[in-house]
Amino acid sequence: MAAKLIVQCGVCGTEFELPDDVMDGEITSCPTCGARYIVRVRGNSVSLEEFKGDVEDYGQ
Repeated sequence: MAAKLIVQCGVCGTEFELPDDVMDGEITSCPTCGARYIVRVRGNSVSLEEFKGDVEDYGQ
């Protein structure tokens, strides 16, 4: 069984789980305050990077 991917929101401090199949560069948001983050996967570690901008513009 894979370990749960738990991250913490830098805005409100809420801890939340990411899906097991999350990929580097995906956008996620805090379920409590809605702050948006880019998921960064580096080896066995997962971190959140502040997302600045609009989701509609991401990837262009």
